[in-house]
Amino acid sequence: MELGYHVTLVRDATAAFTKEMMHAAHHLNGPTFAHEILTTAELVAALSVATQEGAA
Repeated sequence: MELGYHVTLVRDATAAFTKEMMHAAHHLNGPTFAHEILTTAELVAALSVATQEGAA
């Protein structure tokens, strides 16, 4: 993010050792570096829309 990249954190494609660590990754740390926090399904849908818009 600091280098200008758009960072997306994929919620159901991350892992942690405890529920507390997962909560921290998604709710505390993630918002400080990720532009969006999405599920895999949401990411695939967004990429599909972006691809269709780019083809138009």
